Amino acid sequence: MKQVISLVLFGLFCGNAVVTNANGQNTTEGPSHSGRIVNGIPVNISNYKYALSMRFDGEFICGASIITYSHALTAAHCVYNYQFMSSRLTLYGGSTSASSGGVEFPVVRLVYHPSYNSYKSNLSDYDVAILTVPANSFSGKPNMAPLALQTKELPADTRCFVVGWGKRADGENEQPSVNQLLYANMNIVSQSDCATMWANSEHRCPACKQSITSNMVCAQYGNSMDTCRGDSGGALVCGGRLTGVVSFALYCSGIWPSVFAKVTAPTIRNFIRYFAGI
Repeated sequence: MKQVISLVLFGLFCGNAVVTNANGQNTTEGPSHSGRIVNGIPVNISNYKYALSMRFDGEFICGASIITYSHALTAAHCVYNYQFMSSRLTLYGGSTSASSGGVEFPVVRLVYHPSYNSYKSNLSDYDVAILTVPANSFSGKPNMAPLALQTKELPADTRCFVVGWGKRADGENEQPSVNQLLYANMNIVSQSDCATMWANSEHRCPACKQSITSNMVCAQYGNSMDTCRGDSGGALVCGGRLTGVVSFALYCSGIWPSVFAKVTAPTIRNFIRYFAGI
């Protein structure tokens, strides 16, 4: 995963996705491709059974979400640098901790959106990837279940949430905590307002300017609650459905909208359908 712009987001048909309820039951060099929930609330995995942590050589790198019993959705920037080393990636689920008490699964296939381009420093577009595990590996495991995908456009101010194991603050000296899943409220920000705010970000951080496209959805809560480094790849959940994949944010402060890959964008939705069969 790209460290400078880090936040804080196979053909098997597999249904039975769960829908959670509205409460979730069931550095200055550039914007950060998220990491850890800032000022989040500690929660238990039993209410967020879709949430996975991703590891490379056993080290936590990003979040991911179960979307079928054989597939997980994450951010392309989380896996781009590992595309030729996917056998060293694993997914870990079923535990409130990202380091103990759960079940680890090997990744047998990795594919990121074909239009994703990590070299466009001011455009983190098409930031989604699908990870495949052995067939039906997530089925029947404690505290593990797919999360249904969003099916409709959502208006501004819709209440959503994110959970993750990312950093609590955007400081290089703080290592991501992997012991507690954290929750943060988020409200949808209109495309136009989000684009305007990010267009103006260069006045505060010249290297941070990002273009906001129709393949992105923005959300913000304020109160210093935000995504951060390590939350990348996790789910923005609205109305109990996976609406976005954590992509990038600015300063992990809640002052700027966080940006997510938009699941309902046609090119992203078609990508998921083709490679995950849903």
